[in-house]
Amino acid sequence: MRDNIEPDDVRLVGGGSRCAGGVEWYDQGEWRTVGTEDEDQEDVAAVVCRQLGCGSTVSVLPGNTTGEIEVYCSGSESSLRECSRMYDLSPGLTVICSDLLVQPDISLTDSMGGVSRGHQGPEMFRGYNFTITCSTQSQYPGGSFLLTFTGSNRTQTQPAVNHSAAFLFPAADDSHQGNYSCVYDNYVFSHNFSSESELLSLTITGN
Repeated sequence: MRDNIEPDDVRLVGGGSRCAGGVEWYDQGEWRTVGTEDEDQEDVAAVVCRQLGCGSTVSVLPGNTTGEIEVYCSGSESSLRECSRMYDLSPGLTVICSDLLVQPDISLTDSMGGVSRGHQGPEMFRGYNFTITCSTQSQYPGGSFLLTFTGSNRTQTQPAVNHSAAFLFPAADDSHQGNYSCVYDNYVFSHNFSSESELLSLTITGN
């Protein structure tokens, strides 16, 4: 029995995300399915999401596998290695954590050569068209992108096509200066999830 389990020794598999799937524990040189009794599922799931840095538990379901290691947690532990365990067969479990979606990317392009790189971020010449593109990794089909702009209450939404969306802005002017971010929303595993990109700071400069 190993007591020096590292965080990477626990993983979620089969859910399309590192933050969703059946629980496995690397033990004695191989990955073993983790199981627990029904009344302990919520506590074990809370510890798994916390250990993986995946936020909080959204749902926990009985897995269609049999666990090879039975784990008991109080729910307050920082990792499974702090829980008690025994080598016994019990129902496996599938855990869905809140940080399911990877962080989307945001980028700025223009076809006319009006964009340059400044110290604070991209700079755009007045009068030029530009496009802000939101994209994400191919975890799940569908979803949508919300482009937010901190300079006003303006938001735009587009469906994700091939995991991306392009927002076209004609004739840049001073009203376009400010911070933009992409929020990716998707409905997966009967729940709504969202993830926000880093900020893109856009400066508008003279011609």
